Amino acid sequence: MKKPELLSPAGSLETALAAFDGGADAVYCGLSKFNARERAVNFSFPELRTLLERARTTGKKVYVTFNTLLKSDELDEAAVFLTELAKAPPDALIVQDPGVIQLVNKYFPFFTLHGSTQMGIHNSCGVNALEKLNIKR
Repeated sequence: MKKPELLSPAGSLETALAAFDGGADAVYCGLSKFNARERAVNFSFPELRTLLERARTTGKKVYVTFNTLLKSDELDEAAVFLTELAKAPPDALIVQDPGVIQLVNKYFPFFTLHGSTQMGIHNSCGVNALEKLNIKR
């Protein structure tokens, strides 16, 4: 049986590293936009790259929340963020918006996708639908 993953939120590089030191196998974090906690302290791209480098040297994982519902006028900026994330890809993107899922599957198929709890999937039919959209968790 596979060992359960201990996953912790991280609002900064310091808290992410503390979570790893405390035994977390993985952390999830957000960037300045397109995450459900935009008003909180979030990662810059340079901080995220530093975290990813540290995580990879210690066998830890980093998941980036990209889990807001996007309006049409935000799609271009979202594509810029995804392009920047592609330079140092996280272990997974946590997503909610079906449009983001389609965008990622079409232009960034190498990203692993996890469904956000905000999706409200409550039954096996929903899980099966997400599986067809390339959602791994």
